[in-house]
Amino acid sequence: MAEGFNYLFKTLLSGSVIQPADSSQNPHNDFLQIPHYAFKYEFRPDFSLAFRQIKLSIKPRFVGTWQDWEDGSQKGQSKTDDDIYINEWLASYKLHENWFVSYGRENLQWGPSFLLSPSNPFFRDNGQSNPRQEVRGMDFVRSVWVMNPAWTLSLIDNVGEGAQTFLYEFEPTYAIKIDYTTYQKYASLIGSYTENDRFHLGGFGGWTVSDGLMLYTEGSLSMGTNALYPRKLYIQPLDLELIRMVAAEEDSTALETIWLFGGSYTFLSGQTIAAEYVFNGPGYSREEAESYYQFRRVASRFYDFRYPIGDLSKLGLLHTLDPKLRLLRQNYLMLQYLQTQIWEKLNLLIRCTINLDDASSQLIYNLGYDLGDHTQLYLIGNQNIGNTETEFGSIYQYGISLGIEYVF
Repeated sequence: MAEGFNYLFKTLLSGSVIQPADSSQNPHNDFLQIPHYAFKYEFRPDFSLAFRQIKLSIKPRFVGTWQDWEDGSQKGQSKTDDDIYINEWLASYKLHENWFVSYGRENLQWGPSFLLSPSNPFFRDNGQSNPRQEVRGMDFVRSVWVMNPAWTLSLIDNVGEGAQTFLYEFEPTYAIKIDYTTYQKYASLIGSYTENDRFHLGGFGGWTVSDGLMLYTEGSLSMGTNALYPRKLYIQPLDLELIRMVAAEEDSTALETIWLFGGSYTFLSGQTIAAEYVFNGPGYSREEAESYYQFRRVASRFYDFRYPIGDLSKLGLLHTLDPKLRLLRQNYLMLQYLQTQIWEKLNLLIRCTINLDDASSQLIYNLGYDLGDHTQLYLIGNQNIGNTETEFGSIYQYGISLGIEYVF
C-alpha cells in the first residue's frame, strides 16, 4: 500500500482586476454583481492509492476570497468568504484484466479541440482557456472495457451535479463511448441521452499528418434542441408586439449540428500555432440576435421595478444569460500561439477567438515564469473587444489576474 500511495500539494495565491461591462445583460452591474478587485488563496491537495485491483483518489479544495466592488448597488463594499469542497474523488475496481468499473466525482474531458468540445455532453467548459482555474467535477458511474489495443468501449452515467452549479435544474445524462486508435490516427463516437431532452450523437477524430502537422475535427448532432430562442408574439386587439424566450425548436425533427475543424503545426524551434473554425448550427441568426438584444434591453429597463415586474425582468435576464447554447451565434474562428520553455523559464499562450457574425472578439494571454523547481509566477489576461450588444462585449471589458503557484 505504501508503494501505491501518492500525493501532490498545490498552493495558489492570486489577485485580479475585472472591469464589468454596463450592458443590458448586466445593468449597472446589479444583476451579476462582478467584483472589481479580488484576492484568492487556494490549497489543492491530491491523494491517490493503488492497491491490487483497487484505485482510490480524492481532491479536496480549500478556497479563501476577498472581493471589492466599484460598480452597482454594492459599490464601496467588500466581502471575505471561504469554501471547502471535494472537487474530485474516485473509487475504481478492476473486474478483469481489461474491464474497469468506477464511481466518483470527475472532470471528464476528451477531444482534440482547444476552443470547446461539442462531442462532450457533460461539460461545456473544457478548461483550456484558463488552465489555472479548475473545472468542477460531477458525479459519474463508469464501466470501461479495453477490447484490444485499438478499441475501447465506455458506458457513462452522470448521476449527480457534484461540485458544479447550474442555472437550471440538473438532469442526468447517459452516454456510450467507443474509441479507436491506430498509427497516426484516432477517432471516437459518443451517443448520449439527457433526461427531459433528446438523444445526441457526437464524435471526434485526428490525423498526425507529419511530425509537425496535426489535423482534427469534432462535432455533434441532434434532432431539435431545447435552447431558448426569442420569438415575437403579436397581440392584435392592442396592436402590441412582445418578445418571449421559448424553447421554439424543442419538438423539431430538423438536424441541429455543431462542427469544429482545426489543425496545429509545431515548428522545430518549439512554437505551435493552431486554428479552429466552428459552425454552431443552433446559434442565433442575425434576425434572432436582433430580437434577443431587443428582449434584453426591455428586461434591463424594468430591472429596478417592484414585484412582479422587476422579478419577471430578472427571470428574463437569467434566460438571456444562459439560453442553453454552447455559443450564441453560428460562425467562429480561433487562432492560437503557444511556446514553452522560452529561456528555459517562460511559457506563453496567446489566443484570439472571433465571432464572425457580430465581429466581437476575445483575446486571452497566459504567461508562466518558473521561479524554481516548485514555484511559478503567472499572469492571465482577458480582453474583450466589441460593443455591449455583442457576445464578447456583454459581460466584461477586461480581466487581469496575477498569481504565484507553489507545488510540493
